[in-house]
Amino acid sequence: MRKAPWSAWVVFSFLAAGLVPGCPAAAHPPSSYPYSITVEDEHGSPLRTFDHEGQRFVLGSHGQRYTLVLRNHSGRRVEAVVSVDGRDVVSGRVADFVRERGYVLAPYATLRIEGFRKSFSEVAAFRFSTPEGSYSARMGTPENVGVIGAAFFPERVRPRPQPRPLAASPDTEYGRDHASSTGESRAAGKSAPQRSAAEAAESSRGAAADSYASAPAAPSVNNLGTEYGESRDSQVEEVSFVRASPSKPAAVSVMRYDNARGLAARGIELEPRRYSYREPQAFPHNRFAPPPP
Repeated sequence: MRKAPWSAWVVFSFLAAGLVPGCPAAAHPPSSYPYSITVEDEHGSPLRTFDHEGQRFVLGSHGQRYTLVLRNHSGRRVEAVVSVDGRDVVSGRVADFVRERGYVLAPYATLRIEGFRKSFSEVAAFRFSTPEGSYSARMGTPENVGVIGAAFFPERVRPRPQPRPLAASPDTEYGRDHASSTGESRAAGKSAPQRSAAEAAESSRGAAADSYASAPAAPSVNNLGTEYGESRDSQVEEVSFVRASPSKPAAVSVMRYDNARGLAARGIELEPRRYSYREPQAFPHNRFAPPPP
């Protein structure tokens, strides 16, 4: 049965994919960005990442199990809709951050997602595989293999109710003026065009779809995919969450991944060059011995 449009998921297990309530942002390197996503191996060590031509790439290897680590550095709850290889990690359907619902992170919390969700209590582990052996390829979308995405939606803040003005008697001069001005403002308020939240969501949904549909396709050098791995414990429950914007995320993070051969084919230098070779010289024209750098 399809979930209600305001529901999302929260992980409350302290095991494999646990949401750590109130985990302070100070426990991690400070960030000026309110949300972040990184990739760790099964031992909790971050995988190597490289920035290349405006994109971020993660170095993986075949058979390696990995975990997605999301952090909320803000003071508001946030919903994170996450995809791997173009498939939603909760429903398994083709990723769509407008229609699909994600995981809820408390303020200053950290969430670890270890796999595609199988039930309220289990996930299928993320494990690097061949592209043809990936979950996405087996589900009919091989063109999206090799990419990880996260869309972050802050929670809607309900405005505080404003105190109602005191009603003055119309017999007094103040009362006549106050009643007149109040009537004018109410009339102006009634004549202003108004739209429901559903209408606003529908109108913005088309704009969001158009903007993200024009994104360039991933390069065709991917040598890794993510398989539907072994089962791991991960307890979740469904909670109520209302997005500040139904269809426009506050941030979208995208990372691509590949093995060493695939990253090198893209022109990414995996090992920095420390020395440039030249023929040794017996007398390099230095009169005195300089200090080492």
